[in-house]
Amino acid sequence: MIARLTKLPDAAVAVALGLVSFVVLFVGYWFPPGKIFDEVYFARAAEEYLQRRYIYESTHPPLTKLLITLSTMMFGGLAHGDTSYGWRFLDVVAGAVAVSLVFVLARRITRSQLFATYAALLFACDGMHFVQSRIATPESFVVCFSLATLYGFIRYWDAVAEAPARPVERSELRRRAGEFAIAALVCVIFTEVRFWGDAPYARVVVAVVMTAALYGGYRLWRDRPAGWQWLLFFAFAGAALVASKWYGVMAYGVATIVVAYCAIRAWRAREASPFPLDTVVAVAIGVIGITYALVYIPHFVGLRDLQTLPPRPYTLTNVIDMQVGMYKYHSTLVATHPYQSVWWQWPLDLRPVLYYADYQKGPPPTSAWIITLPNPLLLWAGLIAVPFVGYLAWVRRDRGYVVIVLAYLLQWLPWMRSPRIAFAYHFYVDIPLVAICVAVSMQWIWERFKDVDRNATVAAIAGYLVLVMLAFAYFYPVLSGMAEPTTSADQHLWLRSWL
Repeated sequence: MIARLTKLPDAAVAVALGLVSFVVLFVGYWFPPGKIFDEVYFARAAEEYLQRRYIYESTHPPLTKLLITLSTMMFGGLAHGDTSYGWRFLDVVAGAVAVSLVFVLARRITRSQLFATYAALLFACDGMHFVQSRIATPESFVVCFSLATLYGFIRYWDAVAEAPARPVERSELRRRAGEFAIAALVCVIFTEVRFWGDAPYARVVVAVVMTAALYGGYRLWRDRPAGWQWLLFFAFAGAALVASKWYGVMAYGVATIVVAYCAIRAWRAREASPFPLDTVVAVAIGVIGITYALVYIPHFVGLRDLQTLPPRPYTLTNVIDMQVGMYKYHSTLVATHPYQSVWWQWPLDLRPVLYYADYQKGPPPTSAWIITLPNPLLLWAGLIAVPFVGYLAWVRRDRGYVVIVLAYLLQWLPWMRSPRIAFAYHFYVDIPLVAICVAVSMQWIWERFKDVDRNATVAAIAGYLVLVMLAFAYFYPVLSGMAEPTTSADQHLWLRSWL
């Protein structure tokens, strides 16, 4: 069976894993029928977009709210799609796509179809992934875009590393500086003419984005640098990530560290950097800026700014002021919540979030819960697997291991300094990386011990996967809202902090 699996095309395996995951996520995703947890903001935003009303939830960028709106429209809009079927469907799709993305990312890192499948199955059996993919909130989209961003960067780094180094002459540097100056001048003039009525700081933002987009596009067209297609893929995936939630910018920290390290190392060796820094920076800024502007199109063409009297269409200045307002909100928010948690609790699986509860007196008394509970057998294994992969990254100088461990740390540790309350679902972006690290660790066990006792090694690796699957089945009632006798439901609460 293993031999037959490894002969299948990677695309076929990725699609099959996505389809199986979609079926698991789809069954009963419409329960409960009412809005739960943050659906009161994000599903409500879909209703407001369709009615061309002021969007009440303005503390996050609009891309995921637009996707939830699209999901509602697919089921008939306000007339028929303004239901749990409509709000949540594209989140279900995103959850299934995320499983396929884990496979292709792990395939690139492990260079093994078998262990890439192993990683995808581990992630598909995670309770937080299951719950977040069945609720109309941004997190499942954020995880999708985060995985795509990391995959694009790894492919770009591989392409750059495999290309022959080409020194950059001083004359070419002077020419590039001149071309950048011309692009900047053209964009500044255009901005001053076209957006004259907007605030000066708004015009500066537009000029910077336009200059970066024009210069980056010209460099790609003129030089065709190694891996330019993957650079664009990385930039657009990262832009979608940032346009979904601001903490998505943490994924860009991986690229920043890698590119800066390679540039400094090349400078010390008096060599050309493998990354064309001007092109990379310009493309990233240009693509993020353009994508971010595009997701605000509904504000420009269909919504009204209720902060002015009389209400009028949004302007560029309004949109930039909204970003300042977002920052102030998150940096000054003083609030408490019974299920809030802190960063160090997340990898320990100490404080999940209760999204839904229904208690019936019976007889017998029953309880129905939806708890965004990560699979403890996966998360607790990650406490060993992630540091171990970090060790392998240092010893083997493996690019894929470096990216995964850096991404894990940069998407987690900045929450140490977060000024606002946080929840366990902020760790969701790291759970697929935990699954990949566990798969890499299992691959190491296989390579190390297969010649010692092949059968025992296979039994240990397969046995762990079976245990994770059984744990997912065991916790399924408290992940899906299934009603159980209260005594049975209580048995799922292994730790007192879980509820």
